[in-house]
Amino acid sequence: MDLDVGGVHTLAAYVAVLLGVLGPLLGIVYALRVEHRDFWRRPMMGGATLTFLGVVGAYLSGRRLVSQHPRLLSDPEVMPHLGYADRLLIPVAGFFVMALLTGLLNPRTGALRAVLPMLLTAFAAIVLVLVALSSDSGARQLLDQLLGQF
Repeated sequence: MDLDVGGVHTLAAYVAVLLGVLGPLLGIVYALRVEHRDFWRRPMMGGATLTFLGVVGAYLSGRRLVSQHPRLLSDPEVMPHLGYADRLLIPVAGFFVMALLTGLLNPRTGALRAVLPMLLTAFAAIVLVLVALSSDSGARQLLDQLLGQF
């Protein structure tokens, strides 16, 4: 494997996992802590933005790695990782949009006060699950490669 592309994807994946956990957790805290939403609004929006950028960066670097090494598409150990990564893009975009919408509107009364945080929490939970699944399958594949070298 090309060390540059593989190294970039590995770094981007670590960042995506870190931010893919932190951002959704901030969104859930914002949704649950009704009395402190003003305090958590900006960190939640920033976390969602960084999560979106981190996941998209990891996705793009992974796609570049696959385009330079097409044999990865036929590797049965890599396929689950690619599948989870593909499934993650729409939920992370939804989480990002819901976080910005919820944070910018910051509704204090009415139905939006309950509906937007519920949608935000739902997208956050989906992102958390898919980040965990994608990172687990990617880490297993990387560990197998490293152990295979010894």
